[in-house]
Amino acid sequence: MTTLPTKLTPENSPWMMSEAVRTLFEAFPNGSLRFVGGCVRNTLLGESVSDIDLAVAMEPRSVVKLLGLSSIRYIETGVDHGTVTAVIGGKPFEITSLRRDVETDGRRAVVAYTTDWSEDAQRRDLTFNALYADVEGNIYDPTSMGLSDLQERRLRFVGEANIRVQEDYLRILRFFRFLAWYGGSAKVDAASLRACRENRNGLKTLSVERVWSEIKKLLSASNPTRALHIMLTNEVLESVLPEATNVDGLEQLLALERRESLSPDPLLRLMAMSPREPLQMALLCKRMKMSNAETKRLRSWADDASNFDPEANERDRKIAIYGAGQQTALDRLYLRAAGEGDVIRSRRWMAFASVAKNWIEPEFPLSGKDLQAAGLKSGPQMGRAIEALKALWVRSGFTADKEKLLIALKMLG
Repeated sequence: MTTLPTKLTPENSPWMMSEAVRTLFEAFPNGSLRFVGGCVRNTLLGESVSDIDLAVAMEPRSVVKLLGLSSIRYIETGVDHGTVTAVIGGKPFEITSLRRDVETDGRRAVVAYTTDWSEDAQRRDLTFNALYADVEGNIYDPTSMGLSDLQERRLRFVGEANIRVQEDYLRILRFFRFLAWYGGSAKVDAASLRACRENRNGLKTLSVERVWSEIKKLLSASNPTRALHIMLTNEVLESVLPEATNVDGLEQLLALERRESLSPDPLLRLMAMSPREPLQMALLCKRMKMSNAETKRLRSWADDASNFDPEANERDRKIAIYGAGQQTALDRLYLRAAGEGDVIRSRRWMAFASVAKNWIEPEFPLSGKDLQAAGLKSGPQMGRAIEALKALWVRSGFTADKEKLLIALKMLG
């Protein structure tokens, strides 16, 4: 097991050395501002850092005042909850005042500000997310367990697990999301898992948008199957995704991803865990308030009745892809390849998928103007003619050109 660094350095954290970061720290009294959470955790693990979050030992209005004095643009994104976003060179930095919870209801908290780093750490979710670092790279571990848990890739709630979960039930899904992304093979902390299981009904009180966001992040992990299996056996998965509990189907897709070097695709992975049942998928999309694009993709996959045959000739393959649409064809073909136990046949499905991936949909050669020039009037008759000619064009494998289609139009009478 690789030993974690004991400090953030220019070598392991170049993001910390940027001019924007230096400008930000110069705006605050020495020692009052620290990096926190993901940027510290990921740097220690050797993972990439996308967002730089900071904690500060002063109230939000004081933060706003100091940023203004330093001519740093800021957005009062969540100032009532302790967060101000500084923007330097177009890059956002979330700065959150140290807090302690006064009252919680499982969805939101009433907080009081503090200058005690330990108090702030005690209200965070997981021990390895309660790590801080100053601008010199020194690391602070107020819970005294964050570094060791990160070293062992062990997930553990800060303090009393049951209390942490009841403060915000979304922490149940965050626990499994972080397990999927950062968990090792060590046995899952029993108290943390019990708190997730016993409070799973609290997930129903959350906004579905927050739930769906966490599920997508979980499904985007390199290999989320262990986390999902644990969710399944502890009745958490069915609490949030009763329509998609086929983790074995997901494992088949992950094996295909590894073999074919496919990138993680949370929507395709969700399909792998779901039956291809139109009504069930429609209800899932509606319940989760998915975006229009997500809903269209998932429902198209569930609704499609196109016939795909890995032994089909090129013409029939193109007809099937056209009928389904490129994305739906790809989704169905990847999942057929994943579910195929015979490797040779699976590779034939992948060859079919390759045709779909490189597919450039041909353009129907005729327009309404062409039909008007041929003597048809706008209306139902023209609509029926276009549909008949388009069907003929498709059956030809998209080879029938404008001239041939106009001849066929005369034959239609």
